[in-house]
Amino acid sequence: MKGEFVNLPLQNEENTVVYAGMYTDDASVKTVVIPEGMREIGENAFRGFENLTEVILPRSLERISASAFAGCNNLKRVAMEWGLLEIGDEAFSSCPSLLSVNMPDTVKHIGEGAFEGCASLSSLKLSESVYMIGAGAFAFCFNLTDVIIPSSCVLLEFNAFFSCFSLEAVKLSDNMGLIDESTFEGCRSLKIVDMPSRLKKIGRRAFRGCSSLGSVILPVGTEHIGYDAFVDCSSLRRIAMPKGLRELEDADVFAGCDSLSEISFGGSKEAFELLTRGEGIKIKRSDLTLAIPKINIMDLKDEI
Repeated sequence: MKGEFVNLPLQNEENTVVYAGMYTDDASVKTVVIPEGMREIGENAFRGFENLTEVILPRSLERISASAFAGCNNLKRVAMEWGLLEIGDEAFSSCPSLLSVNMPDTVKHIGEGAFEGCASLSSLKLSESVYMIGAGAFAFCFNLTDVIIPSSCVLLEFNAFFSCFSLEAVKLSDNMGLIDESTFEGCRSLKIVDMPSRLKKIGRRAFRGCSSLGSVILPVGTEHIGYDAFVDCSSLRRIAMPKGLRELEDADVFAGCDSLSEISFGGSKEAFELLTRGEGIKIKRSDLTLAIPKINIMDLKDEI
């Protein structure tokens, strides 16, 4: 029955975990209230429940375990309370009806694939205490339009926002030294990326296929750009690279960047030649022609 609230039965007074099998998928029950005192939703506890549309979690809850709500096709709302510390691997993966996520600021860890495939997710507020976001955590969230990674986060693992087609703007944590492999690969609507001030490395394919990205300014401390990092960023017109850049892992790092006409380098001509192995930068366009962008050698003594 719509709007019905059901408390899960406790096996005994000391049990604080909702295990798989404690609750059954019931067509008459759309909303489930997890009772106060429960500290963990166990692995697969509600996996594949077709009738579940809403879950209300208690303040006592500390952990949502792996695949706890995975594949709940009609789940639209999850009310998370202050006190939740961890969202496990694939906890809400393949929940295509989930509309929004508002995490309390107590959450410290988001597991791999935690919200992967939540195709309707359009509103995301991350915890201000989260320090790690796992691989593929928000991959294939096709309706997500903007993301702010809080300053508490030091690691955003590979594929974290892979193929988020509607993602337009991202602000990354200043405490991130790495943009991992394929983090934003396939984010074809991405226009604005606020880079971390402490960035050291951009991983392989990090921005591959970000075809709406118009310009990139890399922070002073950036030292490494990985293989295919900006391949097929067809709208990229300008990129500014700091003098401290030590390695372009691949000569074709800008392949398919059909609009790239200007590269600014903060160091000297000699440093640029060393960086590009004396070959400069040539762009292999999508039509297989070659283009040579204008190189602005800034030869800065100090960068701020």
